[in-house]
Amino acid sequence: MEMESNLQNAYRDAYHKAHLALSKFDPDQVCMNTRAVFDPASHTYRTEYLYREIRFDLDTGRITSPGHPDPTTPEGVLILHYLAGAASAHLAGKWISFREIPGAGNIYYPAFEKRAVRPLVKTFDSAPSLLPRAARALGGEPGTLGHASAVLHILPLVPVAYVVWQGDPEIPGSGTILFDSSISSFLPGEDAVLAASYGAYALIAASKNLKGAAS
Repeated sequence: MEMESNLQNAYRDAYHKAHLALSKFDPDQVCMNTRAVFDPASHTYRTEYLYREIRFDLDTGRITSPGHPDPTTPEGVLILHYLAGAASAHLAGKWISFREIPGAGNIYYPAFEKRAVRPLVKTFDSAPSLLPRAARALGGEPGTLGHASAVLHILPLVPVAYVVWQGDPEIPGSGTILFDSSISSFLPGEDAVLAASYGAYALIAASKNLKGAAS
């Protein structure tokens, strides 16, 4: 319980710091770097997170998603880090593994595997055809890798590819999650873990809805 409370406090502190950082930046530059939109009348940024509209009020620090549940504090930290930290860069169109992210791969890989890769494989290795269907249900698209794959834009300039290989009685299923090689221009390694895991959780939830609709 104490550890959970400390983690919640850490996320709230990170959210507050990201809010302060974002408030110091030129909105035009932020929008140019992230494809967000800024409304000067309401001091509000608008962007997308997993194909949902997100609004962030600079004055109040409130983050909302009209028509959907508001982002959690950790999700808010991810979104604000993207808005406040993205550099002026372009997508490269080349996939890389998590270990290839500069300065992040080895440090955060255990958390990445536990929070993102394992849940993905557990859900889809026995039913890979569900993966692209789940992606479409969210607004993403099927990929061309593995036995099945899908691409989600977690944030406008953060595409993530989810790949699974189906297992058999002799070889267990496997999977991987890939990033555009520009990822470090838009998110630090720790946030890449969050981005990948939230995309995986969204795919898993969508697959459960598909199964429920079919039953």
